[in-house]
Amino acid sequence: MRFIGNRKRLIKFAVIGFVVIIVAGIARVKQPEFDEQAWRERAKSYDVALLHAEHIDKNGRFFNPWLERKSFFSLAPRKIFAKRFQTPAFDTDSYQYIQNDYKYLADNNNSISFAGHASFIIKLDGATIFLDPLLSDRAGLASKNVKTPFDFGVVSQKPIVLISHNHYDHLDTQSIEELIKKEAIFIAGLNMGEYFKSLGAKEIYELDWYDSVTIGAIVYTFLPAQHWSLKVGQGVDSTLWGGFLIEGSKTIYFSGDTGYFRGFEEFGERYSIDYALIGAGAYEPRWFMHYQHLNIDEFFLAAKELNAKITMPMHLGVIQLGDEHYLYPLHDIDSRLKNDEELSKRIKIMKVGERFAIE
Repeated sequence: MRFIGNRKRLIKFAVIGFVVIIVAGIARVKQPEFDEQAWRERAKSYDVALLHAEHIDKNGRFFNPWLERKSFFSLAPRKIFAKRFQTPAFDTDSYQYIQNDYKYLADNNNSISFAGHASFIIKLDGATIFLDPLLSDRAGLASKNVKTPFDFGVVSQKPIVLISHNHYDHLDTQSIEELIKKEAIFIAGLNMGEYFKSLGAKEIYELDWYDSVTIGAIVYTFLPAQHWSLKVGQGVDSTLWGGFLIEGSKTIYFSGDTGYFRGFEEFGERYSIDYALIGAGAYEPRWFMHYQHLNIDEFFLAAKELNAKITMPMHLGVIQLGDEHYLYPLHDIDSRLKNDEELSKRIKIMKVGERFAIE
């Protein structure tokens, strides 16, 4: 009898909970207020030396020593019930996917190809370099809005694969498995090696922030980023996140996922960067995304501080992760460049599937 009573109570609570979720979903609470100026001042307030500070705690969890973040899980329930940001109307046709068979990867002409979201394929000094390859049709539970077919048959043996962190939109198991068939060499943050080994990878380099490895004629350096990590089977912050500096005949900076932080300022002073690939998507709502992703104002600020010859926006174009439309950042950036001829020479908008020749 006690079991039946408990079961009835559980069913009752489940029904009440379901009703609350439905009602809250219909009602949709107002977006929390967010002060951009206060956030920017906070992001600039700490000593840049903290970028070099200890960043693993006694429990083996990594953290950003310069600025504490609120737990994703503490914010998520509020996000579910908050009204969504409404993207202004814009012409999506101007930024659609360009078909690309990538057959040119067989040659050795230096280039940067944008494969969508944070995925790039770089040809540099004879090397084929994949950045956060997301070449399947989904990222975890999220399906791509734009499918981007990719034939791994065009990839030469022993490509270099750089992984910024283990979130599903940056660490795609299907793409990794295909690249392992090509005897890919993997470079990623600390504690990532076991994952690649479990899939059959043979050559893996785990790097701490500011560590480097040289492969062929190119030096790869892992740099700090303001983010976090989580994947099923890998606990929260149990693996290290970051960006990459690729130094060969040209120097390329890849931010990975990051919010605005003083790293851009330091990297711009410390390195002479030819090409910078910086996040500029999945930033709405700001109260929820500001710590971990750049908005468009911050994209331009980061580009200025990095002082690269050419900067390209990424983290957009194929998958809906933020509240804003996945193509809207391209429109926003494009609109601002039309009013600034000098800046337009230093910012290059790439559509998904587009190839850019490195000179």
